[in-house]
Amino acid sequence: MRTAAIAKFCVCLMLVVTAAATLGAQAPPANETATQFYTRYLAAFQKATKMEQVLPMMSAAKIAEFNAAPAEMRNGALEMIKMMTASNIKVTKETPNAKGAVLTVTGVDPMEKKPQYGMVTLLKEGGAWKLSEESWTNVAPK
Repeated sequence: MRTAAIAKFCVCLMLVVTAAATLGAQAPPANETATQFYTRYLAAFQKATKMEQVLPMMSAAKIAEFNAAPAEMRNGALEMIKMMTASNIKVTKETPNAKGAVLTVTGVDPMEKKPQYGMVTLLKEGGAWKLSEESWTNVAPK
């Protein structure tokens, strides 16, 4: 049961972290699109060495979720998330909505090396893009 909780937490974090910026990163362009933000997030995530470097790009709800987790789950979370994160991620569609945007993305499964398909939900908080949700599947959308 504890292993399942840790795995669920890591999957949730993967969704959040897959959009974070490192501290000291350049300011985003004034008219940054959701796709541009997510691309910037992915680059920052790959360079990050600790969660604190990516938290500024996450939604307030995801930051609160991370901070509420037990210390043993927070420690080492970034490394675990990186191991589970798809590679060669590409945005195939951007759909704006009232709260932000939803991105349709593709990538390569890190373990099986097969195509993965994802949905990334971004929010506008305080006028800035923030990663809210991210989900991946090995089943191509119809």
